[in-house]
Amino acid sequence: MERKARAAASGCHMYRLVIKDYFLGFYRDINPQRLGLLVAWASIGVMFCWRFQTEMSQNWLFAIPVAFAVLSGAFHDVSLPFMMYLVPFSKEQREAYIRKSLYVKVAIPILFAGLCDSAAAFLGDVSVYGLVLQLVTIFCVTYICGMLWDDTVHSTKERPAYGNLKDFAEVPLVLCQIGGSAMFATCLYPVSEVEFWVIFLIEMVIMLPLVWGMTKKWKTIRRNFADYEKLGY
Repeated sequence: MERKARAAASGCHMYRLVIKDYFLGFYRDINPQRLGLLVAWASIGVMFCWRFQTEMSQNWLFAIPVAFAVLSGAFHDVSLPFMMYLVPFSKEQREAYIRKSLYVKVAIPILFAGLCDSAAAFLGDVSVYGLVLQLVTIFCVTYICGMLWDDTVHSTKERPAYGNLKDFAEVPLVLCQIGGSAMFATCLYPVSEVEFWVIFLIEMVIMLPLVWGMTKKWKTIRRNFADYEKLGY
């Protein structure tokens, strides 16, 4: 019992560190290249506003969490901060930290979406179709980026930590960012039933195979990223 209590306490402490590191990541890793990519993705989102209306819909409460998910995916690396490879953590502890980081990267954007959706419901402006598309997109973007994103202004092809995915890792990331930008624009306006099913089916055809494939590779990826020698910096 005492050993289990110590393990639980250690796990809670690690989660506190992971959550703190998550919020630090929004400004710790800012650089001109990353900001330039965000501007490019924002421009893609604007391009997808094909139904621009003179009067903005109240659906902006659905769109904000999608933008936050895209931002989160772009500012949180799989690898640990450099100093964490120097502190006396074992490789197993570093791998556990990376695994818990993925949970946090997915959970916080979804919780934020829940707050925004609750506010939308309070204001009486809830679109079930928009809600489903929003939550599915947030999960897919944060889950895939949480397993692959690691400052991709540098090519993943030179990163041994990606293993046999290094020639392919950039493709899911690009699809997540383009899809997130498109969904941000979509959630700004009411979604009809026909539009919902068309968009939902397209998203499932593209994202579900990626989620399934990345899940199968995740154990190897996080094990490699726990080893500093395989990062390729």
